[in-house]
Amino acid sequence: MLQTTEQLSKKIAENATETDSKGLFPSDNIHLLGRQGFLSAILPRPVGLQVSHLLFARIVETLARACASTAWVYTVHSAASYSLFSAGNEAQRERYVRGAADGTKLFGFAATETGTGAGMTGLQTSVTPAGDAYLLNGVKSFISLTQEADIFLVLAKPFDSQQGSNNLVCVVEKGTPGFEVGESFEGMGMRGISWGELLFKDCVVPKSNIIGDAFRAISSGGHVGMLGSCAISLGLAQAGLDLALKHAKERTILGQKLASREGIQFLLSEMASDVQAMRQMLYFGAEENERSPNAYPSLLQMKIFITETAVKVLDKALRVTGATGYSRGVPLERYYRDVRAPMLHFQTLETAKRALGSML
Repeated sequence: MLQTTEQLSKKIAENATETDSKGLFPSDNIHLLGRQGFLSAILPRPVGLQVSHLLFARIVETLARACASTAWVYTVHSAASYSLFSAGNEAQRERYVRGAADGTKLFGFAATETGTGAGMTGLQTSVTPAGDAYLLNGVKSFISLTQEADIFLVLAKPFDSQQGSNNLVCVVEKGTPGFEVGESFEGMGMRGISWGELLFKDCVVPKSNIIGDAFRAISSGGHVGMLGSCAISLGLAQAGLDLALKHAKERTILGQKLASREGIQFLLSEMASDVQAMRQMLYFGAEENERSPNAYPSLLQMKIFITETAVKVLDKALRVTGATGYSRGVPLERYYRDVRAPMLHFQTLETAKRALGSML
């Protein structure tokens, strides 16, 4: 990497406000990350840099403090390309992963459906054998990067199957006949990315583009995505704490610094303690995911605690900064809108709680 993440984040932060206010895809930021080698950071050698999952989480955390939309694109792309590398065969890796590594191809996931959520069972999207190919039919909804991604990993079931264990993953490129982008949705936060529907009607998927081990594909990439989404929550919470501290130390009311007031000190100490706890849980989850074959319960605990706690930290930051934080003169209101998104992606908070509860 020619530049550190901190150096890149300063450059990325320069256009974060415009990215949000105008709903612009941060293409310059993604190209910059690609040129500096970050898009291949988590991919194993020789394709990528094979950084640890801990370092990956720290990269996302730093990016999120600068621009959450950029951090989210980075997370989705990294998770999907890691999924393909982990579960795909050698020909699929050679054909697709190198493009993901150098940034010439942007990757996305397409698992969620309106009737089933992001689960592996009950899928309506299906594939039917047709000679040397499959016909893919169905609708995926609430998908990130619908407009920007070049390649999607699409979760589907065989037409005559009801069992999640038989699911397949189709590698589908933009421009494939029968594949269209459907309705787009406008979110309250993460406004630098598109999200919406993907439509498949007799979309021809060559057998060479089928990943048979759907569970490995979804779990490997999904775990990386959970790390990334939690790192975004942490980065936003840290940014909110930094802003609140700065405001409290500079703001004077009746000749007294805001930071000298006991009530404000209580809020700041609670925020700082929560951010540190979030960081420790994220770093533990990252190390656990790399060393343990049964890291899923730890990742669920991480997801639940960090994404909920980040919202609480930013709420307190708004209380410390008052009208200043509520205005668009500072980015705190953007942090607050953005921090809701990680509660929804790579398992919603509620499905994570349900999954963990069933394991206890």
